[in-house]
Amino acid sequence: MTKKTPAKPSRKSPTQKKKTPRSSFLKRMFRAFFKWGLIIALIGSIPFAGWVWWLNGQVVSRFEGQKWQVPSEVYSAPIILSSGAPWKKQDLENLLEETGYRFGRNSQNVGWAARSQTKVSAHLRSYVDHLGFHESERRIFSFQDGRLIIQALNGDEINEARIEPQRIGFLYGGNTESRQILTYDDIPKPLIDILIAVEDRDFYQHWGISPTGIARAAFVNLTHGSRRQGGSTLTQQLVKNMYLTSERTYTRKLTEVVMSLLLEYHYSKEAILTAYMNEVYLAQLGSSALHGFAAASQHFFGRPLNELNLDEFALLVGMVKGPSLYNPERSPNRAKDRRNTVLAILKNQGRLSEADYNSLIKQPIRLADKQKERSVFGDYLDLVAMQLSRDFDETTLATKNLRIYTGVDIRAQRAASLAMQRQVAALEKRDPRLNGLQGAMVVTDRLTGQVRAVVGSSGQNYTGFNRALGAVRPIGSLVKPPLYLSALATGRYTWWTEIEDKKLRFNVGGQIWEPENYDRRTHGVVHLYEAMAKSYNLATVSLAQQIGFDRVGDTLRQLGVKRHFTMHPAMALGALELSPFEVSRLYQPIASQGKSSELGVVLAVMDQKDQLMKRFNQQNDVPFTDALLAVTLDGMTKTPKIGTARAAQAAFPDLNFAAKTGTTNQQKDSWFVGITGDYSSTVWLGDDNNVPLSITGSTGALKVWVDFTKNVNPRSLPDTLPNGAARYNVLGSKFEIAADRCKDKTPLAFILGTEPKDSTSCFWPF
Repeated sequence: MTKKTPAKPSRKSPTQKKKTPRSSFLKRMFRAFFKWGLIIALIGSIPFAGWVWWLNGQVVSRFEGQKWQVPSEVYSAPIILSSGAPWKKQDLENLLEETGYRFGRNSQNVGWAARSQTKVSAHLRSYVDHLGFHESERRIFSFQDGRLIIQALNGDEINEARIEPQRIGFLYGGNTESRQILTYDDIPKPLIDILIAVEDRDFYQHWGISPTGIARAAFVNLTHGSRRQGGSTLTQQLVKNMYLTSERTYTRKLTEVVMSLLLEYHYSKEAILTAYMNEVYLAQLGSSALHGFAAASQHFFGRPLNELNLDEFALLVGMVKGPSLYNPERSPNRAKDRRNTVLAILKNQGRLSEADYNSLIKQPIRLADKQKERSVFGDYLDLVAMQLSRDFDETTLATKNLRIYTGVDIRAQRAASLAMQRQVAALEKRDPRLNGLQGAMVVTDRLTGQVRAVVGSSGQNYTGFNRALGAVRPIGSLVKPPLYLSALATGRYTWWTEIEDKKLRFNVGGQIWEPENYDRRTHGVVHLYEAMAKSYNLATVSLAQQIGFDRVGDTLRQLGVKRHFTMHPAMALGALELSPFEVSRLYQPIASQGKSSELGVVLAVMDQKDQLMKRFNQQNDVPFTDALLAVTLDGMTKTPKIGTARAAQAAFPDLNFAAKTGTTNQQKDSWFVGITGDYSSTVWLGDDNNVPLSITGSTGALKVWVDFTKNVNPRSLPDTLPNGAARYNVLGSKFEIAADRCKDKTPLAFILGTEPKDSTSCFWPF
């Protein structure tokens, strides 16, 4: 029999247990949950991925497209300083300060000036306009007998120097942002260093979010028991400003984080930093939000960003934390404390020495001492908008950051605004019946016709109603120079021609019209130059009757009156209704002696890349000879010498200028036109309710012109006349050319061929 081998014992561990139904169930459940959880996660990632993809599109399209809707900027004409022009040293110093130049020990740096007891030196800024690039230049200005002398550093005399065009405002068209766009190369390095030190010291290391920055901020806030620091990077701040709303939710925070990562993935640190510099919100100016450091520099300090000092950079960076809280215009002490906190951060990080820190925190905050742009230039901007509306749509002007170059002279504009305010206030104080007196003024370049200044009201602030354009009133005696031009144009009349100032009667539509002189008297036989200078109504109407009223109407239209009117006898005394702007247009051919007729406002429009979009050229066709216009202008110089503008001549005894006063029926309107070597100016005063006034042209509008002219360094009209005209001394008693020794003589201009043919030596042997 074979022996049975016993069975081997089991090798199962004593601790190993047999599977139970419970453990098998849990395992199956875990596998099911894992499987379906993975499936659900994969399915759920599809909308998340789609959301991220959508955010990516938003980030790229906004960043690479039109990032900002920036209104068009409007610039003045450059300020041209000419050797030999009348200037006072203090006036030039004031001008440099107004245009953002800083005075120090020397003028080596661009934007700086220096002064001694007798001279001023300045390093003038470079600029680009529609005429090209203009280099920066250092110039020395001295003053000899009230005249400006311009020299280079080597002592060579220079004909002229130019101060760059000044921004006078924006064309918003409903837009509410104020901004100037910088490129990365435009950003001063000290500003970059300060911003990163204060707002995001890990900027160059992180990828959009900074865990170390968040941890550092949390630690500081916990140790101080309050929120002292934020953990947001500059990239996150840019995303908040450029893409998101200000709501505080977890969803918005997640969106901010994802967009920050996407922004860093697509763009360089330089591009992100440049966008931040242009986007950051720094102040609220009425209805306009001030964005970007460049615009803030101009607003708060009145100068370009690259000319600021370290403490001024620190002030702007400090405002990032709380634009309203640390606004230096509203809270100067709080703003200074915040600036000093920024400087302390720089010192603690080793970016600023102890000595420099102690020096900078003692610096006062010096804000630009400026008048509000809209209040000074608002009326001129109305004119700019009116002209551009013909060639550009409102959306383009409001969003495309065009640069609009105009002919406005900032000195003339400020002088005109202040003259109007001062003189109207003085007239109202002298006569309470004048309360509510309003006014308008238009100043043009005498030769080119460029509008240099526009004032639309007598108040300090822009009112919205521009009377220079909208106040259409009878022009009174301002119609007389064109009327006398009509007579001179016939060749039958000269300034020496005699005419009778006598009573007249006209039947106009069945009504008898009997004009009168202002003094209610007649003056007998007078010369034409006397009749115009003294504004004799009867002599003027008599002359119009002789040459034909229709001829006078034709002359007015040829000189530029485009408003429809019907000519009748009363038109010869100024029943014609025009706005101050239209009156300026009427006088421009005479003032320029035929060199210009249309008035110019906008010179050119350029885009963001300095490309010329449109140049505006004036039409200057004048259907009269230069000689005729010059003779007419010369006749107008008699008004301040012997006529109704003698008060103006008394204010400028050595100035040769032309003028005409105007007063309408019942003294409802006070007018004055003054023409110097530089400017042709039209002034109107009146009441919006068209009530009689206690002033005339010579006691009202003339005063505004005198005030204005005192503040713009006036130059005399040139003595020379164009070809075809000449000036002669005419004997008072006979139509003969008088020798110099003659006492009874009057200098008069003539169109060649109409001058006296005989002459006298006034030599008497006995």
